[in-house]
Amino acid sequence: MSLPKTIRNFNAFVDGISYFGLATEAKMPWPKIQTEAHRGSGMDGPVGQDMGMEGMSAEATFAEWSPALLKRIGTETRVVFRPAAKADGAATAETIIATVSGLVTGHEGGDLKPGTGATLKLTWDVRQYRLEINNEVIWDIDLVAGKRVVGGVDQLAALRRAMGI
Repeated sequence: MSLPKTIRNFNAFVDGISYFGLATEAKMPWPKIQTEAHRGSGMDGPVGQDMGMEGMSAEATFAEWSPALLKRIGTETRVVFRPAAKADGAATAETIIATVSGLVTGHEGGDLKPGTGATLKLTWDVRQYRLEINNEVIWDIDLVAGKRVVGGVDQLAALRRAMGI
């Protein structure tokens, strides 16, 4: 019997600056295909057709109101999440690298209460997303350029060729 690998910890880098010890929580983007139902003559029911990806977002919460982070609103900013996964008893941990680029669309400060921390949450409107696990590229998505590579296959290459791109 083997035990599952679980995320044991993580780090976040905003435009190359490590927030080790300051990043407290993060939400990585999870791609989802937007579909449109089609039921043609003779079909017994509708099937979803791939109409492109839905928009993605990412979030990161930090333990302080960093002026450098507060100045990111309305700017294209890259965040790299580095969660580490490990199974109990395993000698090694999995290297996971999630690189997200996009527009910082919001800040949310925590409630002000005496004796509590002052958290700061940033939200990204994701434009590019690359997920690697143990040096294998799982997803390489660029919404603006119309690129969607999943498991090494560019699912939109034929469409770009047909459009002359």
